[in-house]
Amino acid sequence: MVFRKCSIGGKAYHGNSPVEVTPNPEEETREAVTMEKPAVVETQEVNRSSDSTATAVQDQPGNRSNPSILQAGRPTLSAETRFHDQDLLNDIESAVNAEPGQETQARSMNGFFTVLSLCHTVLTTVDSETGALQYKAQSPDEEALVHGAASVGYVFRGRDRDVLHLQTPFSDDFEHYQLVNILEFTSTRKRMSVIVKKLDEGDDRLFLLTKGADNVIFERLKAGNDDLKQATEDHLDSFANEGLRTLTLAYKVIPRT
Repeated sequence: MVFRKCSIGGKAYHGNSPVEVTPNPEEETREAVTMEKPAVVETQEVNRSSDSTATAVQDQPGNRSNPSILQAGRPTLSAETRFHDQDLLNDIESAVNAEPGQETQARSMNGFFTVLSLCHTVLTTVDSETGALQYKAQSPDEEALVHGAASVGYVFRGRDRDVLHLQTPFSDDFEHYQLVNILEFTSTRKRMSVIVKKLDEGDDRLFLLTKGADNVIFERLKAGNDDLKQATEDHLDSFANEGLRTLTLAYKVIPRT
C-alpha cells in the first residue's frame, strides 16, 4: 500500500517524480503536505472510557522509555514509499513562512498531517545499522499513511509510555501529546479516532483526531464551507475512479468544561 494523492483545503496534490531518500541522523530537514480542511466530528466520542487504551497501542518491548527514537534519523523512504509533490512542498514552505493573519491554509495543512501522523497504532523501532526510524504497523494501510506524512516532514517519532512524539516542519522543537484514549475502527463506526492532549508549554488543548470513510466523516462536519466540501468530494470521486482507496481526516478541539 502506498500513499498516492491527497486533497487539502480544496486543492488536490497528485504526487510526482518520487526520489529515493537516504536517512541522515545529522540532518533535520523539514518538509510538509496536506489533505482536507480540518472538520468538526461528533462530540459523543469524547465521553467514551479510556480503559481500553493500553492494549491497542502497547509499545514494542525494548522501545519503552528509549530516548533514541527522538535522536534517530528519518525513516528510510524508497522511491516506492515516498510521496513527492513539488507543488505541495512549495505550499508547505509558504505556509511555514506565512505572515500573521494569512495562516488559513497553513492551519489546514498542519491539521491534516498531524491527524495522519498521530491517529494510528503504529510502533517505532530504530535500525541498529543505519540509526533510522522504522515503522511497524498492524496493517499496510496505516504504514503507508505514516510514511506519506514522514515524506513531507511530519515524522512520527514514536511513543514513550502514553506520550506521542511528533516532528513537524513548523517548529524546530518536537511536539508532544499525551494519548488519552483510542476509539478503534469497527465495521459499524467505519472510522478510528484518538483523543490526545498537547503537552507543549503554554498549550494543553485536548483534541479528537479521526479518520474514516468519507460518508461517515462528512455527515459529522459542522455547517458551512459548502464549496470546500464539494471540491473535496469531487477530488475523492476522481481518486476513486482511478482505482484508489480513499480516506477522510478530521479533528476537533474538545472544549474544557
